[in-house]
Amino acid sequence: MNSKEREQLKENPRSNFDRAIQNRDIATCLVKTAEIHGHYCPGSAFGVMATLMGLKILGGNTSEGMEDLMAIVEINACFADGVQAVSGCTLGNNALVYRDLGKMAVTFARRDNQAGVRVKIKGNLREHVDRVQPEFFPLVEKMIVDREGKPHDEKAFREKGRQAAFALIQHPFDTYFETQTVQAGLPPYAPIVQSLVCPGCGETVMVTKTAWKGEKFGYCRACAGAGIPNVDGRGIGQDFL
Repeated sequence: MNSKEREQLKENPRSNFDRAIQNRDIATCLVKTAEIHGHYCPGSAFGVMATLMGLKILGGNTSEGMEDLMAIVEINACFADGVQAVSGCTLGNNALVYRDLGKMAVTFARRDNQAGVRVKIKGNLREHVDRVQPEFFPLVEKMIVDREGKPHDEKAFREKGRQAAFALIQHPFDTYFETQTVQAGLPPYAPIVQSLVCPGCGETVMVTKTAWKGEKFGYCRACAGAGIPNVDGRGIGQDFL
């Protein structure tokens, strides 16, 4: 990175992404998504395409991290990273809402207009991928489902995933997706809440995440032995200590 580019990023940290979106440079969007996702795969490529499609219809700029643009994603998988990277709507800046529906779909909306654009995949996802790279899903089954892959299988998995991702983005987006106008039902702006120090562990915790009654009043959920909501690869669940 040269000094000029560094200065541009100081002014607008999303300038490279914004430029790629304006130029419809899908490959750059996919590459930059892989920087956070860790590898190339069809899922993240679909997330990139769905986001570019939705933002084009919705109009305006990507998120500046101030909850102006909101994304409601319906699956916590590779697709979600494509959405977060390209849109700038992330879990950390409170512009990403996760609805545990298990669908490869995302809705974009702006605070000044509750009418949103929902982008959803058409037909069978595997059939879309098989048309461009039929070797990818058998490797998914070996590496991810059965957990029986050897080092050479992992190398092939990553390579076929890369080939599939870059092949998919060569096709018109409406090959894979359809859109609809919806009422987004956005949540209120994220509140700023006070923090306190848990008497049990001595760690700072948001007051809204502490026990509200009983002898453990004011303790964090871990020290109070309460149920802890958890999001993992299975979706939203609840682990108990």
